[in-house]
Amino acid sequence: MMTKIAAVTGATGFVGKHLIDELIAQGFQVNALTRRPQPEKEKINWISGDLDNHPALMELVKNADVVYHLAGLVKARSKDDFNHVNSHAVKTLLDVIHQSSMKSRAKPHFILLSSLAARERHLSTYADSKRRGEEILTEHAGNMPWTILRPPGIYGPEDKETLKIFKAVSYRMSILPGGSDNRASWIYAPDLARALIAVTDNQACHGQILDVDDGKKDGYSNQEMYETASNILNINAFNITLPQFTLRFFGHINVLFSTLFGYIPMITPEKVNELCHSDWICRGPHVMRLTNWKPETTLKQGFKKTLKWYRDNNLM
Repeated sequence: MMTKIAAVTGATGFVGKHLIDELIAQGFQVNALTRRPQPEKEKINWISGDLDNHPALMELVKNADVVYHLAGLVKARSKDDFNHVNSHAVKTLLDVIHQSSMKSRAKPHFILLSSLAARERHLSTYADSKRRGEEILTEHAGNMPWTILRPPGIYGPEDKETLKIFKAVSYRMSILPGGSDNRASWIYAPDLARALIAVTDNQACHGQILDVDDGKKDGYSNQEMYETASNILNINAFNITLPQFTLRFFGHINVLFSTLFGYIPMITPEKVNELCHSDWICRGPHVMRLTNWKPETTLKQGFKKTLKWYRDNNLM
């Protein structure tokens, strides 16, 4: 049986690291795009380049059975930056695959990691750019099989965003943007990596846009999420609700400071729209309905594993 080849963009990112580990564990050979030198690792062919480097992309997709497009921006200086990476790069990669397949006649399965934010494109430039990426794939894939996954909040080892939750609780604070009852689905990164592989070469998943989460019906309220962290840390935290108008004020100040001091802001008025949106629950067609994949990790289990990683890496 021939070893399958997986091409991965965003390979050095949070989800990408978990996907590569799982691909190797399942016997794949991995072509991984990277902008910086990486340590050698068995079964990984590191390819130096970025999403604008045509020769690197040609090498990346050569003979690939599946292409996982994970690269994306969650913060950027401008609308053009968001669209360049989250939208236009999809078309660039498709063009490269089509060119490569003219020589090999192979059509890899193109799997795009989008975001549940794409469902609510009106909320932010980020959300709109992710939706545009989906539309570009569906319009330009041709006869190439494709699947789009829309995860909600992703957490796990290597994630620095969830660290903010544990840090807040360690100071006895539960920060609730928008309100305590706003709800969201979540997924543990290694579970998401297995879901990405589960849809591979599954014809039932071809041409599908699929939600993927940990299977918790109706997700979790903001308060439930913080209570989970509080219980793990054995700390009683005080709820602090931050109204949307207050957060938007801080968002505007942050954008101003980012202009003055030259950093890329994470909290912006548009990001506040996302944070305060009351419904980030997965409701669309789901990976579980079309594959044998099942999430293995509850929020409590995942938070415990994530906290251990933070402590092992002296972050807590």
